Amino acid sequence: MFVAGHILSAQGKYVKKGDKLYHKGEYYQALLSYTQAKEEGEEINTDVTKKIATCYFELNDTQSAFNTFGEVMDELSGNDLVTFAKTLQKEGGYEMAIEYYQMAKADGVRVDEVDDLIAACKWAVKHAEMDQNVRVIPSAIYTAGQSFGTVYYKDGVVYSSAPKDTNNKNLDKTGKAFLDLYYSDLIDHEIQEGRLFSEKLQFQYHIGAIAFTSDYNTMYYTLAVRVKGGNRLKIFKVQYDGKDWGKSEELPFNSIDYDCVMPAVSPDDKFLYFVSNKKGGYGGKDIYKVERLRGGAYGTMSNLGPEVNTYGNEEFPSINKTNELFFSSDGHIGYGGLDIFKSEFKNGKWQKPQNLLLPFNSPKDDFAYTINPKDPSRGFLSSNRRGANDDIFYVELLQQEKEETQQDNPEVGDVIEIAALPEVKEEPAETASNLSVFPMAVAAKIKSTFNNEVAQGVQVQVLDKNSATLIGTAVSDAKGNFNISIPDKFKKEGQVFELVFTKEGEFNPKRMIVDISEINDINQNGIALTPMFNDTVLDDISGMILYYNGTELLEESKRTLERLAGYLQSNPQIVVKLNTHSDARGSKYDNLLKTQKMGEKVQQMLQDKGVDEESTIPRGYGERYIVNRCKRGVLCSEEEQQKNKRIEVIVWKVKE
Repeated sequence: MFVAGHILSAQGKYVKKGDKLYHKGEYYQALLSYTQAKEEGEEINTDVTKKIATCYFELNDTQSAFNTFGEVMDELSGNDLVTFAKTLQKEGGYEMAIEYYQMAKADGVRVDEVDDLIAACKWAVKHAEMDQNVRVIPSAIYTAGQSFGTVYYKDGVVYSSAPKDTNNKNLDKTGKAFLDLYYSDLIDHEIQEGRLFSEKLQFQYHIGAIAFTSDYNTMYYTLAVRVKGGNRLKIFKVQYDGKDWGKSEELPFNSIDYDCVMPAVSPDDKFLYFVSNKKGGYGGKDIYKVERLRGGAYGTMSNLGPEVNTYGNEEFPSINKTNELFFSSDGHIGYGGLDIFKSEFKNGKWQKPQNLLLPFNSPKDDFAYTINPKDPSRGFLSSNRRGANDDIFYVELLQQEKEETQQDNPEVGDVIEIAALPEVKEEPAETASNLSVFPMAVAAKIKSTFNNEVAQGVQVQVLDKNSATLIGTAVSDAKGNFNISIPDKFKKEGQVFELVFTKEGEFNPKRMIVDISEINDINQNGIALTPMFNDTVLDDISGMILYYNGTELLEESKRTLERLAGYLQSNPQIVVKLNTHSDARGSKYDNLLKTQKMGEKVQQMLQDKGVDEESTIPRGYGERYIVNRCKRGVLCSEEEQQKNKRIEVIVWKVKE
């Protein structure tokens, strides 16, 4: 009966549906089906867990991929080892990624490709220094989770976006809203409120990856077009008639056999560069160019060749006034996903591309770098370096670098003037323009620790810790979400907030003292509140925290464990989770395993004291939930580190 039940459960209808979608590459829909399977109690075995982790990876949610792979760490083999290693690489865990790539090689998986990935990790370790003369900071442009780049247009920029309050059920295959073109003015290099670029350029599917001629009267754009057997991405041209954009025209080199995307016009308007997966190239996606001829005609498609194009994907080309090609690639050696590169055209051919290094690039995907035609020290790029979603970032080459590049190369014996160092009086303006490095709001989801359901109607207060000034209040909505904006005067290094969460009669009040640097983590991970139970036993249990060092509980925590054992023996209907956490030292993977093992050890200690195994659920979270300032790389005392090495006892459910 057990075997039959196990097989039947493993083949539940939602798991079967998820598997079909997974094998079709529909990872978002597959993930929805697997989630439904969990909710319906279907068996989620090791194979399905691996698929769930891969879905997260393919959707660029590498943190969730890392956590899910961690549940089946000992069962990974073959291509799953490569996917997990790539996950580590995209999280910046290069040394650990190398270990898993080596394991994949030993398993006989794609040896040549794995060798290239190992070489990339070693290269990234050697090139970890940040260029202090380049500033890359997030903008406030709303991208609805994905970006097709930002293009300068007259006195502003054009980009793809969607209304923030959209409730559109017509989503793309990654679960994100379809985007239209928006325009924003630039004032003092800052992006202003956006508005729809043109009602005539609204379509059923995404429109984006655009380019303009130098007079801004001709625009090229990428659009998905339905063809027999599916969709194709094609490039279209549209003319400005002095009042609005006219009728779109499909370019002649488009085909139903391959995609043409991401156009870029050379500054002299002579050539159109674009990306295509046409057969006969060097890899997945290559960069091509065609000559723009008189009368609206175009020359023959020409591949830029093996110096630029690789076995991987080359995307998002752009050309500056000095004939330098900027593009993104996951085939050239880099930090992880797509990196931004530069190639110069000399002596009739493209030169070996140069990686723009940090902070242009990151372990995640970095792409669509575009330079301000009026000020080459400024520009934009897109990246998912802050999470699973794409954001648009300001790029600024600082004054020091500009002055250095304007000087002649010094000869031996020359006296080098240092008077051009930044003056102190310029610092206030620099600080003021840098506010966007700080979070704009405290905006998170509140859930119950009891059943993980959203918590509606929770009163939220944000206060300045030093002055006790009330900054803002909110009430969580039906989805448990709240949003409190952070005024500019509180966006500064060292700012400390007090967060207060209350809902009388339902949840125990919660107060948190957090630094501004921790707000993004809170926004991403959410807030968990412990319900108030009439049974005082449950209240007591939910407040328990066990501290450990190494693999042993501290003496005081051993006494707390005795109390917990007594409660659970007297109340066998109560089920608690032993959420085990570590500090942020050592490798992330080791911390994940260490916390799971520590949780299981405490579970066994409780069983030895007579507690039923089904009354406890050990869960190791590694360093994911740090409670103080001791993030990875921050120097802290042992006393501070100890606060993170803890086991939180959470009432999970009461059995009937």
